[in-house]
Amino acid sequence: MKGLSPAYFISLTSICASLYAISIILTAYLPTPWGVGHLRLGIIIPAIFALLGGPWVAGVGAAIGSFLGDIFGLVPFGRTDPILALFAGVPANFVGFFIFGYLIKKYGNWGSFLLISFIALLIGNFIAALNVVIYIGFLFPLNHSWATFSGALLYESLNLKVGLILGFLLFWLLTMLPVMLFAFPPLVKALSPLLRRYPYVSKLVLEEPRIIVPKGFILGIILLAIAFILYFTPITQVLPFERIMQNIDVKFGITYLFLLTFGTGLIVIFVPFLLSALKYSK
Repeated sequence: MKGLSPAYFISLTSICASLYAISIILTAYLPTPWGVGHLRLGIIIPAIFALLGGPWVAGVGAAIGSFLGDIFGLVPFGRTDPILALFAGVPANFVGFFIFGYLIKKYGNWGSFLLISFIALLIGNFIAALNVVIYIGFLFPLNHSWATFSGALLYESLNLKVGLILGFLLFWLLTMLPVMLFAFPPLVKALSPLLRRYPYVSKLVLEEPRIIVPKGFILGIILLAIAFILYFTPITQVLPFERIMQNIDVKFGITYLFLLTFGTGLIVIFVPFLLSALKYSK
């Protein structure tokens, strides 16, 4: 909160939390394959507020917004409960968007944005996935009709628990990352006249192609490697996805994630050229 007045911090955080909660409520009907949580597309909202107010605004706003959105959006659909929302969603959103805001403010360039988005979403979603499995597998394993696997999870092997954590992590990471990478830059471009009016906005500088292209290439290769591991290795046999996804066509799910990740990886390699063409550095 360094440099922000208390009134400015409270105002930005409140707006961030409100808009993020609304975005969660509007997409609450989009489930994960396991019936816990949902497909979260509103992640660009805390990311924008990371530019406006820094890591504390983004982290606190995302945490509060996530909790409110879960309570009024996911709980009515039976896809979470208040304790799980507080135990998993709040810390995951706070840490993920605090990291995003901190690194964006520190490095302040579009090339780093590519890797920062991946790192922040990876850490935040890992926290969420880990805490969900701890909650339904150890703390309250028999309480939830939406977690059909939870009653047996307490007594299952480590492989099943790791597989479930990995399943949540991959689904959330690989569906959120394309939204962040492809929706955030045009939104910043569209809002740039408004953003310039705020005194604490973090500036994003567009580096020369010789600097930004390798960063895009690195992230693209990481995503292509994940896609290869998902589809061309026996990971679904090592981690028993068939038992986790009881009513889901596992092959279809893996193919979907593969295509999404492979396509994102290829596009990310060319994103630096897109950024250069649109001239975001102003």
